[in-house]
Amino acid sequence: MTELEAPEGKFIEVAGYRTFYIDRGEGPVLLLLHGASVAIDAYSTWHSLIEALASRFRVVAFDQPGFGRSDMVKDRRYVNRLGRVPHALGFLDALGIRRATLVGHSEGAFMATRMAIERPALAAGLVIVTSGGTAPRLGGALDRGWMEASKSAYDYGGGADTEDGFIRANGSLSRAADPALERLLRGNYRRAAAAGQIEMFRNLSADERDLDLYVRLQETHIHPHLAALETPTLIVWASSDPTVPVERGVALMRLFPRADLHVFGGASHMVMLDRAEGFNRLLAGWCAGRR
Repeated sequence: MTELEAPEGKFIEVAGYRTFYIDRGEGPVLLLLHGASVAIDAYSTWHSLIEALASRFRVVAFDQPGFGRSDMVKDRRYVNRLGRVPHALGFLDALGIRRATLVGHSEGAFMATRMAIERPALAAGLVIVTSGGTAPRLGGALDRGWMEASKSAYDYGGGADTEDGFIRANGSLSRAADPALERLLRGNYRRAAAAGQIEMFRNLSADERDLDLYVRLQETHIHPHLAALETPTLIVWASSDPTVPVERGVALMRLFPRADLHVFGGASHMVMLDRAEGFNRLLAGWCAGRR
């Protein structure tokens, strides 16, 4: 077994869910929030960052309910990104963490941003990574391209129908060709199938399947609050993610009073894997600079 196949972690009870988490290092806390798709979890998302930054920070990452090694949601119905925020806040409370830099990828970035809005004193910093679940729409015909790309990338009825199909679909979200990561994702897929997660994604509500309705969640619960958000914010984007083009990252940046935007070339949706060394250096430097 490679290290990618066996993440060392612990379990803690949060809001009635046995929750798996990884806790490495000492120092200022970085809380890492993964996104949402079949077989996604904290370790598959953040493994390239956890050990790299644990020498300078306390790096904490957890599997949200319905993902990874944490309990499946009780009614096996998908809990959207807003509904997962109370569990994330409860997780921090359970560990006694009162201050952290909140780092979120994809739907995890919506969660991180909402947590900063709800608890400003908690958020030492906010890092938003390639997040269609947080970014604004562009308007009219400008949204057609990314909406079509998103429908294709997150086709749970087709792309995730088999293990090999899932691996092929996942290849559209990352440019990192890593045999160890593929083995990890295959194991994650089998765990997801056994837990009923794949079926949960196939039965998503209209609010999750209809992209017009999907974006309304951030338009209601995120965008109106950003002008008043004083949390230092770093937005990290990929140059080659058709589901979240750079223009959406720029539009998101403009909603903040002060935010930095960094775009990585040669990267797709999983930018923290495609450009691991640069991503880790950027994040460590940004966090250290604020200290």
